[in-house]
Amino acid sequence: MLTSLNRLTGLPVVWRDRQMGYVERAVADVQGMRLHGLVVRKGIGAARWSPGESVLLAGQYSVVLDRRPVRMPEAEPQSIRRAVFTTGGCAGEVSDVLIRSDTLAVAALEVSQGPVYRLMGRCAYAPVCRVNGDGEPGEVVVPQLLTWAQLLTQLGEEDGQ
Repeated sequence: MLTSLNRLTGLPVVWRDRQMGYVERAVADVQGMRLHGLVVRKGIGAARWSPGESVLLAGQYSVVLDRRPVRMPEAEPQSIRRAVFTTGGCAGEVSDVLIRSDTLAVAALEVSQGPVYRLMGRCAYAPVCRVNGDGEPGEVVVPQLLTWAQLLTQLGEEDGQ
């Protein structure tokens, strides 16, 4: 089953049958093509960090951990903001990251031309990407963009699961 990092935002985080807080932000590691970790917050307290390795399940209604969240790392995790084509042209802004719920592997990046296009449902998906070492921080290079139907066919998720 596919889920997005934006969809994880706001879900309760559970460790040993105790709610540890809510997902404030989910961060993907594009180089490793996995979930890098979660920023977890409870109330007005300090944010905590849960590395991707400690996430057992990113479900539809909650996120389950096998370890208690720890202090936030000193270096703020880098987010992906922009996608460019291999030719150098701008593909658009990265508006979301799709992951597989069971393995937490990155399935694709959602790319749109801006917030208005995203609201209209005009997004494309990049199942393959690499970090642009020559470009700006938070920039990735994508060889091609797919429609939602093409992405589901390529991932073998035609039935919507």
